[in-house]
Amino acid sequence: MTRIMTITSGLAQTGKTQLAINLALELVRRGRLVGVFQDDLQSKTLADLLDLPPSALLLRRAEDGESHGVTRRGYQGVDFLSCQLSLRQWSAAEAGQRSRCMKNIDVPEGYDDFLIDTSLMDARSQLLCCKASAVVIIVVSLDHHSQAEAFALMQVLHLNGFSGELCFVVNNITYPADSDYVYSSISRLLKTHLGMDSSLLGGIPYDRHVTIAQRNRQAFAALFPDSGAASAVVFVADALDDIPARFVASPQTLPAFLSALVDWVAVPICLPGGAVLEDEDTVVRQDEVAFEAAGREQAGELSLLHFAGDVPGLWAFLETLPLTLQSLSSGLDDLVAVANRYNAFMQDDGCAGLQKNQLMPLLASLLEALRLAAPDCEVEFEVTDTRVTGQQRCWLQPGRYLKYVFRLPQQPLPDTVVALLRKVPTMSSSAGAEGEEICEVLAAAKNSCLSVICSEQARPRIQVWLPVVQHGSQAGVAGSGEQPH
Repeated sequence: MTRIMTITSGLAQTGKTQLAINLALELVRRGRLVGVFQDDLQSKTLADLLDLPPSALLLRRAEDGESHGVTRRGYQGVDFLSCQLSLRQWSAAEAGQRSRCMKNIDVPEGYDDFLIDTSLMDARSQLLCCKASAVVIIVVSLDHHSQAEAFALMQVLHLNGFSGELCFVVNNITYPADSDYVYSSISRLLKTHLGMDSSLLGGIPYDRHVTIAQRNRQAFAALFPDSGAASAVVFVADALDDIPARFVASPQTLPAFLSALVDWVAVPICLPGGAVLEDEDTVVRQDEVAFEAAGREQAGELSLLHFAGDVPGLWAFLETLPLTLQSLSSGLDDLVAVANRYNAFMQDDGCAGLQKNQLMPLLASLLEALRLAAPDCEVEFEVTDTRVTGQQRCWLQPGRYLKYVFRLPQQPLPDTVVALLRKVPTMSSSAGAEGEEICEVLAAAKNSCLSVICSEQARPRIQVWLPVVQHGSQAGVAGSGEQPH
């Protein structure tokens, strides 16, 4: 039998591929036959990390048959495999071609360990590999975005019947206690809200040897076996060997695993809030996504969450979000909690402006008015992490914010929503640079904001800015400038 392990994360650039490479080397040193599988798109980037033979259809062993699109490249005893037929295409491929691909991915004697690196995989393939694997290793970092997205990933897996062994590796830690702190936080959420057990395989410290090895296109465990990062990988391998035998000895063979993936490709994947993962979501070009994400991050804005659907679906979706974003902000908890207290922001407390804790009740009121007036309208909801500098003195304080954006259909706002806006104290009206109408209210301390923006050229949107709070204090991090509208 083969121990099949999927290495994944909820966020890009957490170190999945580096872990797969160096963990595979450690397992080879222990006398195991190891293969690492990557989807075809990612295999093209592997050459940037390792000095491998040219990307060709290679026959590494005398008993290998015709490859039929399977690339097998060796590095210090590890097989790195990819298939020109991507996972999402397997179900639509001709049965004979698919069978030959599966046969050539395995070896006659069978791998002892088979690692699946999900970097750059489309969403459906990533989720299916996790669901079918005996062991799922989630790589997280000290970045709270990484932890929140990992929880969101596990929420989707839980909804779709995941039953394997769930393990965490905390990457780029500064102190040994960092891994325990991160794991205790996320494991408590998993146990409390999803009823899922997990284990910590270990933490990998930030190590300059990793960067040096990467410059030389070698694995850091090969060039610097005594480095802190390499030693941490040894502990991760030890922890894997301690996983209960039922997860090590009982998984199916690799061909059976691959067959299960084919069977599940056409099965709908459920998302929180009753939504279903659409096919078009799984075929977006990953290089385009990476380019767009990099551009937004460079501009000081990083997307954390996205929803598109009708208003009832949005409301059901919002009910699930406090669990997902607890590590980021209590803002969405407030939104759901105040659903029956819509008049809280109307109270006259003598202040020149609203208080921060009154903005979420106001948002809840606007959404409820929209739901009652136009329940069938299509909306989009997005949460982004963004930054504000001190360039605009009449706007928000410099710092880091979560921005909640609700995009509405391109039509006039319902009269009830407009009437509600007119009742809000200190709500200002102005014209934007491109002629849009802006209704906006700042909290008295200028540390949060609500805007309603209407334009003939674009869809109306409601935006709420709340400061990111870390460990009970505001994290005011100046960065690239962000325009409010």
